[in-house]
Amino acid sequence: MIRTRWQTPRSFGRAGSLVRRGGTPTSGWMLASMLLALPAAAQTPPFEVGGDPRVDPGDFEVTVFASGLDSPLSMQPLLDGSILVATNGGCLRLVDADDDGVADGPGVSVFTGSGGLVTSLRLAGDLAFIAQGQSISVLRRGATPASPLSFVTSFSLQIPFPWSHIALTLAVREVAPDLFELFFNVGSKEDDLATTGTVPIVGAVAGVVQPDSIYRVVVDDRGPTVTVSGLERIASGLRNAFGIAFQPGTGDLYFEDNSIDGPTPPFEVGVDELDRIPAEEIGGPVEDFGFPSNYFAYRTNAEVGSGGLDPLFTFQPIPPPNGAESEGPAEIAFAPPGFPAGLREGLFVGFHGLFTTAGVANPDNPVVYVDLGTGAYFHFVEGAQAATGHPDGLLATGDSLFVSDFTTANGFAVPGAGRIYRIRYVGSGPAVPTTPPHGLVLLVASLLASGWAATMSSRRAPSADARASGTRTRFTARPSAAPR
Repeated sequence: MIRTRWQTPRSFGRAGSLVRRGGTPTSGWMLASMLLALPAAAQTPPFEVGGDPRVDPGDFEVTVFASGLDSPLSMQPLLDGSILVATNGGCLRLVDADDDGVADGPGVSVFTGSGGLVTSLRLAGDLAFIAQGQSISVLRRGATPASPLSFVTSFSLQIPFPWSHIALTLAVREVAPDLFELFFNVGSKEDDLATTGTVPIVGAVAGVVQPDSIYRVVVDDRGPTVTVSGLERIASGLRNAFGIAFQPGTGDLYFEDNSIDGPTPPFEVGVDELDRIPAEEIGGPVEDFGFPSNYFAYRTNAEVGSGGLDPLFTFQPIPPPNGAESEGPAEIAFAPPGFPAGLREGLFVGFHGLFTTAGVANPDNPVVYVDLGTGAYFHFVEGAQAATGHPDGLLATGDSLFVSDFTTANGFAVPGAGRIYRIRYVGSGPAVPTTPPHGLVLLVASLLASGWAATMSSRRAPSADARASGTRTRFTARPSAAPR
């Protein structure tokens, strides 16, 4: 739930729709900048993790991995342990050679796009994929992690202005050597109305798309040139599915949705949600998740309307109905495999919170842990902290969760105010490499779960009534504990 308008390529609220209530800038940014200026050895941790008895804050090391960034969002790991981060204008490579949790310098640009904020970055095989403005580009990776990315091809959505949810996000999986499925969202035009009409796509793939949806294309790197084809609608009834990810080991497609807002304050109508499409049901008949006619009410969790697939989770206040809030889900990331038991069976969700404010004036911007086994969720990083603005980007590596902090003031990004935090497990858990083998988990999961290894046309269609058949289970919103 968030109510705003995209103002310039550098504005970013509630993941492109982003926040439901107004606010004023806070001096919390000034405090954060003073903390970031301290030497690494003397640096006070910017925040503490917690939120649930299963989390011992002493088992986690929290550092400011990078600061002074211009609107950081998506991040991706490289084989040498360095990190690629999407920023306003392109992509930076950040290196932490001594593994102390602080990048060794300001980063080196490996790609400069056509201008504007890069809202999503993904790597697969020898390719990189970025969403910048209304364009989705395919890039070629170089011989080494330090090599620049080179442009290959692109396609663009011709979204007219004004449009509420214009920010694009990506998910990719390699389904056979050098053959990829690329997923992207098409947000709704209004906060509380179904979008009428279609949006043209031009470039490497051409056609029209329907808003309020998730789409898929096939990217083929097996020939002399990269081709993009097979434009296909995967899901509908989604206001703004800005966070999309595949679950390692199953190939299930998870995504969040910024739920419906009303036209007047306090704007609270529907609750933000987490959705899932099982791997074997991806493709075939388009699955409808209900926006705007079917949703769950904010604070009460009462279902309004019917006909859409139930969400897997709804994010109510902790404790309900008037406790600590989480609003405006952005990227999602499955838990690092090296996190302790109880924190590696689910996923993390970054919440943008209030559109125009940061620090203690933004109470709705936690990082939430979702336990996929029990249905519980809690604020792993609490909102309204002086050092944080909008934790929109997440990256899980072997033993660490990286959080990119996108900071705004009055609806516009603040140049040089962005940060990346590293939350590393330092307790007595299993020893795992910092960076898993690139693409291996997703490739194996895709081949096992999606059926692509045999044929692209062998997808199993969704059941006629997913609710009745039991192929979906919705967890009633159940906070696991009051915030600490």
